Amino acid sequence: MKLSLEQIDRGTEEVIIRYLHMTERVREIADCVNRQGRSLLASKDGEWAVLRPGDVIYLESVDGITWLYTADAVYRTADSLAALEARYAQEGYFRCSKSMVINIYRISHLKSEPGNRIRAQMDNGEYAMISRRYAKELRSILRGGER
Repeated sequence: MKLSLEQIDRGTEEVIIRYLHMTERVREIADCVNRQGRSLLASKDGEWAVLRPGDVIYLESVDGITWLYTADAVYRTADSLAALEARYAQEGYFRCSKSMVINIYRISHLKSEPGNRIRAQMDNGEYAMISRRYAKELRSILRGGER
């Protein structure tokens, strides 16, 4: 695959992908370009922060408030879990229970639990329980299946 880069003085930046056949590699490159610039707006201690979706380890809803957990901080957002899950599904956001969404790319270990549940250890050391309602879908995704 040949890569050509061209610096411009003005105008709009663009990415052109030329391909003979739509392969998985070409699709991954296109997806990567499409995801650039996506961000989450959240607040902490009265200050606003712009977060990259990949930096969020998990999201939790408590008393109607949605919290975003990163490796070093907890943020509050006005968006609902359902909206964030739908918007960032391609970045690995996965509903694991009624009140929690995890980033499957931030899972470090998985363990099967009784009752067809799965315990996920996130890369920050915290645990999330995947309820039996969502466990089958997670197993399918991890085996390479589509949502």
